Amino acid sequence: MSLEYEIERDGDRVTVIPEGDISLETVDVLREVLRGIVDSQSAAFIDVDMHAVTFLDSSGIGVLVAAQRLAANRGTTLMLREPTAMVRMVLEIAHLDGLLVQDAAA
Repeated sequence: MSLEYEIERDGDRVTVIPEGDISLETVDVLREVLRGIVDSQSAAFIDVDMHAVTFLDSSGIGVLVAAQRLAANRGTTLMLREPTAMVRMVLEIAHLDGLLVQDAAA
């Protein structure tokens, strides 16, 4: 399994677009990408566009929550965008959809 990603920059907003499974086998990639962006302090907003994520397990949730907390401690907003139905279901079960997901309408 692998996790590919793209990074897009637009002013003070960075968008990370992971593609594939976010699981125990691939979570280190996402952790390092998000930590690097947060540590660089080059963005006021970090969006994680989840439209191409096919699977999310508890280790992935842990990385996303930790990245959001680290970002908040540095004055940066990190939110998930466009989660697939499967990702949204996992986040709802964990009661994290309201904390992590920024809906397009918002």
